[in-house]
Amino acid sequence: MDSLVRAVTTDHAVRFVTVVTTSLAREVCRRVEAKELEARVLARLCTTGCMLATIAKEGHERVMINIRAEGPLGRLIADSWGDGRARACLEQRLSPDQAAVGTNESGVRPSIAHAVGARGSLTVTRDLGLEQQYQGTVDLISGEIDEDVEHYLNTSEQLPSVVRCATLLDGRGDVRRSAGIMAQILPGTDPSRLDDIRARLREATLRDVLAQDRTANELAIFANGGDPLKTHNSNPVRFYCPCDEGHARRVVSTLGAGDLESLANEQPVTDVRCHFCGHNYALEADVLRKIATELRSKTS
Repeated sequence: MDSLVRAVTTDHAVRFVTVVTTSLAREVCRRVEAKELEARVLARLCTTGCMLATIAKEGHERVMINIRAEGPLGRLIADSWGDGRARACLEQRLSPDQAAVGTNESGVRPSIAHAVGARGSLTVTRDLGLEQQYQGTVDLISGEIDEDVEHYLNTSEQLPSVVRCATLLDGRGDVRRSAGIMAQILPGTDPSRLDDIRARLREATLRDVLAQDRTANELAIFANGGDPLKTHNSNPVRFYCPCDEGHARRVVSTLGAGDLESLANEQPVTDVRCHFCGHNYALEADVLRKIATELRSKTS
């Protein structure tokens, strides 16, 4: 079962967050029919998102990862909550030839940088339920997502960290295993304490461990070199998308009154599809005309 564990070393020097996201990643991919390389990208997105949404103790913390890069997938978004809810989406889809690249399971993990893009930016937005949100942006360093999130934590939030994800696919290109590990030093600890952990989480090693179907708690102990940890808490992880017809109406309202009226005149129904969950909302022409009227009244 998918779960996320928060733990700390017995000397309170290093904080660990480990998460198994197999079912979550499968559901994210199933809803948008993503396989192979797209599945790897979505798995890393939702896995890193789940781990980032653990800085605050409250479960209502919400974190959004927004990647804008030069790769063919366009904009990438992960949206996660501190209680384990998460979703992720891709702005564009790969061609069949592009999607099949990098699915070899031998050796180190396949790269996703050619799909994401190695040049661009990563923005993290934290919503703690306060009046203002916290937002930080860094340049991408690799396009591998977890490495870029690690770079963000080390530079923008100045939290010495190690972040690693691993995803295994089956013969059909679907997610077989998905998990992630994040380690951060606590105040007063020498950052070199992360060196052994970083070496332990090298891609091939983590993939080998994940192939054995480990729990989030077992992954935390592995990351700590087999030494025991003090577990703070754990919670399940699941797919969640809060979209509804109201959200679909807000999306089309960005087109402006004139374009909405044109759409209403051209076709009886306009479909608005959620990029996260794949749900389709059918807005009738009369609904679009009503939204257009409301927009005009606000500007008059």
